[in-house]
Amino acid sequence: MLKNLLSRYLVYITYFLGIGMVSSGIVLMPFNAFRYGTILTIGLILFSTGSFINEVIIDKKQLSLKERIKLILVSLTLAIGIGMISGGIAHFKESPNYVAFLIPIGIILSCVSFIIKNGFKLTRKEMIIMASLLLVIAFGANRGLSYGAMQLNTEVKGGDIFKGHDM
Repeated sequence: MLKNLLSRYLVYITYFLGIGMVSSGIVLMPFNAFRYGTILTIGLILFSTGSFINEVIIDKKQLSLKERIKLILVSLTLAIGIGMISGGIAHFKESPNYVAFLIPIGIILSCVSFIIKNGFKLTRKEMIIMASLLLVIAFGANRGLSYGAMQLNTEVKGGDIFKGHDM
C-alpha cells in the first residue's frame, strides 16, 4: 500500500508541478524567452512523464509504440492548453493582449486534447455541437478579454511583476 501511495503521489507532483511550470513559462515567455522557455520545457517534460508513468507503469496499460508516442504528444498539447488557460488567468495584467488570445486557444487545445487522450468517440452530430460550443466559448472569451485589455491601464510593461526591474 505504501508503494502505491508514494508512486501515485509522485505522479501527481509531476502533473501539477509540470502544469504550474507550463502556465508560468507560456504566459511569461514574451518577457524573457530563454528563462521562461526553459521553465516551459521542464514543465512539459514533467507533465508528459507523469502521464506516461501513470498510464504505462502504474495502470499497466499495454500500449504499442505508436500509442505511447500518441500519449506523450497528446499529454504535451493538453499541458500546453491547460497552461495557456491557467497562466493567462494568473498573469492577465502582465500581458493582457497576449492573454486575450492565449486563453481562448488554450480552451480549444485542452478540450480537443482531453477528448483524444481519453478516447471519447463522438458522433458527427456531437462533434459539430462540440466544435460549435468551443468556438462560441473561445470567441466570447477573446472578446471579453480583449475588452478587459483595452480598459486596463498598465503604466509598466509587463504589469506588477516587473515594476522597478529592468527587462
